[in-house]
Amino acid sequence: MTERLEAIGLTDYYFKELIKRKKNYLTLLLNGICNLDLKESDITLTDTEERDLCTLKTVNYDIKVVSMDLTIDLEAQIGINSKEKNEYGEYIYDVSRGFYYLSLLHSKSYEYKEKGYRKKRSKVIFIYKYDIEGDDWIQKIGSINFSTKRVYDDMELYLVSLEKIPEDSKIEVGRALKLLSTKDIGKYLEDKSKIIKEAAEMLSDYDKTDEARRLRDARLKQEYEEGVRLEAAKDEGIAQGREEGIAQGREEGLAKGREEGIALGEEKKKKEFISSMIQNGMKKEEIAKLLNLSLEEVEKYIE
Repeated sequence: MTERLEAIGLTDYYFKELIKRKKNYLTLLLNGICNLDLKESDITLTDTEERDLCTLKTVNYDIKVVSMDLTIDLEAQIGINSKEKNEYGEYIYDVSRGFYYLSLLHSKSYEYKEKGYRKKRSKVIFIYKYDIEGDDWIQKIGSINFSTKRVYDDMELYLVSLEKIPEDSKIEVGRALKLLSTKDIGKYLEDKSKIIKEAAEMLSDYDKTDEARRLRDARLKQEYEEGVRLEAAKDEGIAQGREEGIAQGREEGLAKGREEGIALGEEKKKKEFISSMIQNGMKKEEIAKLLNLSLEEVEKYIE
């Protein structure tokens, strides 16, 4: 089994699938990275899409968690977007993106009006597959008023480098994180931590080879392109139907018949395509973004 496994590499598909299925694993990560004492019952996975009212852009978090007084965004980063560094040796893009997500998350956190929810604290965690500046593999960045020397703990950014974690880490959260980027899942199947062992067992059931990933991505792309071609054919058919209708003196009946037939075919194809993506592990929010549909439109095609 382990011979055919490829590094998960923090791809959205495997990362989100593991978090979604193993809430105890998610709790272990949050507690270990942020020094919290959360229980599984304390946290809820919630909508990962938010609207930035400043830029009018839609932001999609990888994992978004809410609790009584916390909102937490957990981001997985496989590759370096830009190698440009600042004077401290940090990747400029990573630092800017981290603070952007933290600011957006915190500003939106005050919109939660559920009964019992208190003033929110916000935490953003970026997990990098690569090395980052600094000696520690978990780094916390807070906010400080340099005039009053007051430290604000309601907004915190955590940077985690999987590359820095020792292969033989004795720390439970370290081993749990290392599991995300290792090819040798076999050794975690006998880990002394029940949570890590269960996570490894789940991941070992997936074919994580490059070939399997390419085939899955190619299939989704092909299905989407077929949908696009269907739309183009529909437009062409409508145009042709109108011309034929005018020429034959029966424009209204022909156009209506063609439109109804195309609509039925389009609905059937869209339902089949969305069902296929759901079966392949994609979330409703991701499908809606891919097909430029609203969440409500996607949900009506899911049985």
